[in-house]
Amino acid sequence: MTEERLDQLLKEMRDEGAAPEQVAAAQDRVWQKLAGSASLACAEFRPELGDYLAGQLSGSRRLLIDDHLGRCQQCRRVLAGIKGESQILAMPQPPRVWFTGWTRWAVAAGLVLAALYLGRDTIDAALAPSGPRATVVSVSGAVYRVPQGALEPGATLSEAEVIRTTAGSRAILRLADGSTMEMNQRTELSVHAAWTGQTIRLDRGDVIVEAAQQRRGRLRVVTHDSIASVKGTVFAVSSGAAGSLVAVVQGSVAVSRPGSERVLTGGQQTATNRALEQVEVRQAISWSLDAEKYYTLLAEFIQIEKQLVQTGPALRTEARLLRYLPSAVEIYFAIPNLDGAIRQALSLVDQRARENSVLNEWWSSDKGQELKQTLDRLQAVTPLLGEEVLFLFTKQPEAMPLVLAQVQPGRQDALRQALARIAADHPEKMSYQVTSQDLLLISDSASHLATMAARLGGGAASPFAQEIARRYQSGVSWLAGIDIAALGSEIQQSPQGRILGVPNMRYLFFEQRWGGGRNDNEATLSFQGSRTGLASWLAPPGSAGSAEYVSGEAVVALSASTRDPRQAFDEILSLAGADHVADIRKFESETGVNVSADIAASLGADFTFAVERPSLPMPGWVAAFEVVRPAVLDDSIRKHVDALNRAGRQVTLTQETVNGRSWTSLQTGGSPAVTVHWTYDRGYLIASMDRALAARAITVRASGSSLVHSAAFLERFPAAGGIHHSGFLWVNTNGLLADLASLVQSPAVKSLMGSRDPILVVLDGETERIHTASRTRLTSLIFDLFLAHGAVAPNS
Repeated sequence: MTEERLDQLLKEMRDEGAAPEQVAAAQDRVWQKLAGSASLACAEFRPELGDYLAGQLSGSRRLLIDDHLGRCQQCRRVLAGIKGESQILAMPQPPRVWFTGWTRWAVAAGLVLAALYLGRDTIDAALAPSGPRATVVSVSGAVYRVPQGALEPGATLSEAEVIRTTAGSRAILRLADGSTMEMNQRTELSVHAAWTGQTIRLDRGDVIVEAAQQRRGRLRVVTHDSIASVKGTVFAVSSGAAGSLVAVVQGSVAVSRPGSERVLTGGQQTATNRALEQVEVRQAISWSLDAEKYYTLLAEFIQIEKQLVQTGPALRTEARLLRYLPSAVEIYFAIPNLDGAIRQALSLVDQRARENSVLNEWWSSDKGQELKQTLDRLQAVTPLLGEEVLFLFTKQPEAMPLVLAQVQPGRQDALRQALARIAADHPEKMSYQVTSQDLLLISDSASHLATMAARLGGGAASPFAQEIARRYQSGVSWLAGIDIAALGSEIQQSPQGRILGVPNMRYLFFEQRWGGGRNDNEATLSFQGSRTGLASWLAPPGSAGSAEYVSGEAVVALSASTRDPRQAFDEILSLAGADHVADIRKFESETGVNVSADIAASLGADFTFAVERPSLPMPGWVAAFEVVRPAVLDDSIRKHVDALNRAGRQVTLTQETVNGRSWTSLQTGGSPAVTVHWTYDRGYLIASMDRALAARAITVRASGSSLVHSAAFLERFPAAGGIHHSGFLWVNTNGLLADLASLVQSPAVKSLMGSRDPILVVLDGETERIHTASRTRLTSLIFDLFLAHGAVAPNS
């Protein structure tokens, strides 16, 4: 049909008449259809009417709203209300245009695109894969499909079916994409699928989601006031009368709610109600059915770690790869070849998995098998490498990592084949090269690999390389070094950086030596010239007496000797900003106390703080401060209390004599009231919230039964160092768990009590460096932190 013939037919159709009753009936039918679908369009466009009036919409979007307003009387009323008009807006009357030729096809295409946009959610849902949306894996108690009835393990859920757990019940579901979801008691939700990913609509309650890697789109958890979306991670979502809370255990989660969007990482949480912001991640997941399993696994890992460190490779005393160090390297991390360690670890896990059902379940799970496959791939590579592997990093001109290792003679082809199998799974994350010098180079992209390869050897003679070489003279197992001065001057030039003493910081090194009966760990922060700022407060090694007041049963103790307090305070004040100086001057004018002359000058250079009893809600602590002018210090405290009372703070200062000793007590007003008691003994101020604990500290000092003279303390003293030190940190995890035993409900945690060794870290402050040493392995310290954290977790 020609175009002229089509125009003629259209003209005849327009001129063709119809009976009035037929026209009216047609109009009614059209209006009913338009009115029926208006709610969807109205919901789409009404939130944008404010931007429409302000002229902030794009041209295409504005045309769509113009078209909708021409057909929707209700939206015209809403628009009039926004503008403050009471009358109904007149329907726009576009000029009559007769479209011919290609114009008609353009209009048709535009209408199709508009229809696709308006119906995108419907289309997205229509393209969802078929089949069940989720499967019930396990049930503790009762879970119901609303309103049909109870569900048993193996039951499946269809699109949008609502399920609910009863009081005291739990359930675990596996979603169609492989994700798992744990439901807390009295939780109600439904699962919806679409082409862009699955959605969990949480009406109320709590869930913990372990999201599988999404092949397309994202997994979303939607509450009444927030949306959490991920591609693969572990996170918890709670929805209740107080609002919604999203807590991330591992990975990252994008959380959006009206007016804001935020990306959370592991250990972070966000809430729609500020009253919920203080909820910790551990509290958000403490109801989990797997909590006991987590502690059992932790116990197994601790035992495996203990066995692994009994033997180890010989210490390396020569930095054989240092001559290849690229230029501009800022972070240096060297580890021994883990060939034997990986093989031994796999053997130990296999052995213990046969004896422990919980470990066997984890080792047989998808995650356990994935880890095993990763270790198997590494085990195919490590026998082909030399004794050491380096991990290097530079950010000049951009962040670039490099893995560097020597290749065993004649094993180049075997190494290329093993690496090709590993890279096949993640080609976008791994670029590698075996050089003519028999070196293996690995980076995160081909361009970064080429840049780092061109720089090989450029940093071998740098001051950083020379400092690294000196570390090998004492032998190393693991070694990490950071060139602080090369990392950038942004923080160095900031007021906070100057107060901390960052401008003079040069290198930070961590050294670990284990195996062959040795177990030493050191950290050294060196400076260019003398230490400044807060970094200079730690005094050189010397004898100290404040630690004598800490008993051998202390859970935590921090003791240190400082520079002259007045000199240190005046130095910090000179570096502080004008606002901080003004605050101090205001305090001095209001109280009549000179902070430098009255307080800082009254203090000595020796202090200790200890937690003797981890009671709840307030632990029993003791502090001992050297004081050289007690009368001046007490007078300053009285002046401060008077100023607080003049400001309406209601603080009470009292003095009394008990058993011949003078005690001072300071009590704050409000609820709960806080009271601190102190007295003086042998030139030290002894303070505590419990006067009996302070009195006990004095008895400990007099009897010579303090922590620093105990066998447990002396046994864990590191080999490095002299007779005197600048300070120490003592953490008795075993004591912490034992004292909290009555609060712990987990048998797995209780079984670990008494098996952990205390931690002792010794500090030395020298003119151009701060040095710390310990006999506690970093891995053991991490396990201890997990134990202490889990022991005090609610409902554990």
